[in-house]
Amino acid sequence: MKISKIENKLFEKTVIPGIFIREYLPGLPANAVKLYLYILYASEHNIDCDENTLAAILNCDDCVVKENMIVLESNGLIAIENDTVIIMDIIQKEIERNYRLRTVSRPDDLTETSLEKKYARAKVQKAVSDKFFSGQMPVVWYNEIDSWFEKYNFDSDVVFLLFQHCSKSGVMTKPYIRKVAESWGEKYHIRTSEQLEAYMNSYEEYRTLRNEILKRLKWRRNMNIYEEEVVEKWFYTYKYNLEIIEIALKKSIGKSNATLATFDAIITSWYKNGFSTVDEILNYEEQRRSAYAATKKQSASDTPKTVAEQKNNFVQRRYDEDYLNSFIVSEEDTQ
Repeated sequence: MKISKIENKLFEKTVIPGIFIREYLPGLPANAVKLYLYILYASEHNIDCDENTLAAILNCDDCVVKENMIVLESNGLIAIENDTVIIMDIIQKEIERNYRLRTVSRPDDLTETSLEKKYARAKVQKAVSDKFFSGQMPVVWYNEIDSWFEKYNFDSDVVFLLFQHCSKSGVMTKPYIRKVAESWGEKYHIRTSEQLEAYMNSYEEYRTLRNEILKRLKWRRNMNIYEEEVVEKWFYTYKYNLEIIEIALKKSIGKSNATLATFDAIITSWYKNGFSTVDEILNYEEQRRSAYAATKKQSASDTPKTVAEQKNNFVQRRYDEDYLNSFIVSEEDTQ
């Protein structure tokens, strides 16, 4: 026996996970939210669509769809494999991230030092809940904070300052805060508030640089975590300031669809060549332009001429009086 149900498509529903609205939506650009909602709708109703179709439906350009596909993928909402968009199960991912099986007690679970640490951690968790969640911090955040203590060995003050830093940046989504925690713990090896203070002094310079880059690129959105990693590399690893980076940004004039990857390739080439000043880079770029112009000129001169010169390429005819008179028709000839 086959059982079926009649549904009016006018009143059909699309399920949106609450965790998306709570954790992801606040940090996504408007077009990324629209794109994600339509992808959910299309998946539930077996609608096939490509980037051109999505661009037409969302009333935007193809490049906007491609850019926001990258944003959704970087936030772990979708995965793209062989032109197939896979919607990730963010509920299951959150369960796996926060469920930690404990079958045995650790040797230090009941020591005085451990109890002091647990008290300090509980205190900072309450402080974070009161300050940034109006006393209503979701349970999953408690597990997340516990994992940072264990994985990165943060002091309690560092955890509170982490939330304060993200709140000041205007991004309070879990993926962003988690990425900042990972960066502090693994990349910069921050453990204490003193180490964090030293880092934050340099971070203010970095943030100014990042904001100036956004202005020059005329981006009306925040950088995603992967774009920020590129700019962090320019600042912290390459030690390049805005004056140097702007040289690369200006090279995008006349180029369509210039991306951060384009600028990164240019700036990385300077770093690999050992350039550290504006003068060195400008001299290098001038030499490249001169070499390119010379090569182009040589290529043009080596190309054989296939069209004959049209000016003065003939012998002028000379006509005598008898020849000209031959065209005159006499009256006798007409009779």
